Amino acid sequence: MPRSFTILLSSIVLLSVGQKIYELVLPLMIYELTRSAVAMTTMRTVELLPNFLFAIIIGVLVDRVNQKRWALWMVGAQAILLTALVFLFKNAVSQLTMYYIIGFLLMTFNYGFFNVQVSLTKRTVSPDRLTQANARISFVETFVTIMGPALSGVIFLISDLSDGILMTAILFMVCTLLLTRLRLDSSDRTDAGSAGSQAILKKNSFLQDIREGWQAFAGNRLLFMMTMFVMLLNCSATVVNISIVFSAKDDYGLSSSALALTLSASGLGGIVGSMLVSRLRTKYGLGKIYALGNLLCGISYALPAVGTAFGVIPLVLSLFMFGLGSTAQAVMLYAFRQEQTPPHLMGRIAGITGTLFRVGMPVVMYISGFIIAQHGTAIIFVTAGVWNACCFLLLLRSRLWRIR
Repeated sequence: MPRSFTILLSSIVLLSVGQKIYELVLPLMIYELTRSAVAMTTMRTVELLPNFLFAIIIGVLVDRVNQKRWALWMVGAQAILLTALVFLFKNAVSQLTMYYIIGFLLMTFNYGFFNVQVSLTKRTVSPDRLTQANARISFVETFVTIMGPALSGVIFLISDLSDGILMTAILFMVCTLLLTRLRLDSSDRTDAGSAGSQAILKKNSFLQDIREGWQAFAGNRLLFMMTMFVMLLNCSATVVNISIVFSAKDDYGLSSSALALTLSASGLGGIVGSMLVSRLRTKYGLGKIYALGNLLCGISYALPAVGTAFGVIPLVLSLFMFGLGSTAQAVMLYAFRQEQTPPHLMGRIAGITGTLFRVGMPVVMYISGFIIAQHGTAIIFVTAGVWNACCFLLLLRSRLWRIR
């Protein structure tokens, strides 16, 4: 792999470690402050809103700006906000509005980096190596899924919860320094013979850029269809992710450190998935691997509904299967989107699809908090499993099943 991709991958390692610690610690911080499932899901809802509200705008900006400089600003801003979050918690500030505002801004800048990461990946590797590059990124992210919670477990043993956020801030600062070494060839982004590239150079209006991106997206029927399925499947994934944390704390009575180690089972499944997915695609095709990953996730969602009679075994098995299935889905999705999108439209297509991916997530996340409070988590797990099974049946009858 090129040196520029190695630098990008190294930065993703640091960001993934920090992000996994943050994802685990912040809900627990809110739980410690409120002991409320509604407060936890409200925080997650707030974090989902930036992707839904700003993804298209961010996509247009990413296609217009210096992408390296953009990445530096996105990571640096998150480091500052995380430091502010530590200050609030250590000073026992219990006003949830402050945490919600910081969470909203964090996810705005987080998506800003994720969008440019998609573009930078496409710019740092050749088209025929995109699946391999995405598999490596997925391997790193899922490996960190194991190491991040384990590291969080150590933090829980030696200090208070906010130390996990402080470590995340430090990792983001180091990442900012690493990204300064990233070198990009401007010819990877703009081709003088490309009409799309000429449009970028002429700096069309925002609306013209969005229209161009939408026309390219809507004209690609397979990408459009894939996006609609992701939109449906994300609804189940997002409520299960938060329900797992609440169920582990309330139903299983796990300590914070035990929860961190239990959640690492999803990372183990993800590592297995990332090691197999490239070969499986070559043998069976992208569409079949994507659909089977969805089915595996559906089975994993339903497993925790059996309750605590068998101890944590159903929970651990569920997390392992989810890691395996979700990794297969993610690698196939991102590889397909990058293969189908020209470089000068990558930011806009990522923004448009990113918005659509999350259309239903804030609503179902917010509603799920009240459902958990009234009826427990079992109904969430069963409903999510049935939902994914129905989507799998639709995938079987769609053109996506036959994509190689």
